[in-house]
Amino acid sequence: MTTPPKEHLVITAVGPDRVGLVEKIAQFLVKEGCNIEDSKMAVFCGEFTIILLVSGSGEALDRVSTSFEELTKQTGLAFFCKRPAPKTYPEAALPCKLLASCLDHPGVVHQLSSALSALGVNIESMETKTHEAPMSGAPIFQMEAFLSVPSTVNLHSLRHELDEIGRRENIDIEFSLLPGR
Repeated sequence: MTTPPKEHLVITAVGPDRVGLVEKIAQFLVKEGCNIEDSKMAVFCGEFTIILLVSGSGEALDRVSTSFEELTKQTGLAFFCKRPAPKTYPEAALPCKLLASCLDHPGVVHQLSSALSALGVNIESMETKTHEAPMSGAPIFQMEAFLSVPSTVNLHSLRHELDEIGRRENIDIEFSLLPGR
């Protein structure tokens, strides 16, 4: 007997935070014979948010994608799911990391993402946070992004472009090449 090929489903959910949400979601998926392969979770202003990459047989994923109604009643979360498109890889890319911090002001993510997009750099993951500075209480913005930089992009030029944005917008920026992932 052959094992059916593993397929994937991306699930997102958002709703009021409370204890036990992850347990209920995990129980629902295990009951359907699915596995959580990757996840990110956070609470924003009292709203729980989650994104999951789930694997299983095609039949199991079909059952999951059509049976969120009961889970919504149990958790109060609004669910959305989608079968992912096959991942395409650039011919050659360098893994890089970008760190940025500054006094919080509108447009930081836009400035940095615009520069990266113009050069064909893919943001593979990004996390931003805002917190109060210890002494002054001023809002401090921080960003961490993992990038896939095409080998055709000149790293010196990319660093120069990021430095220019840093000077113009008063953003501390660190850009580094990562060991192969």
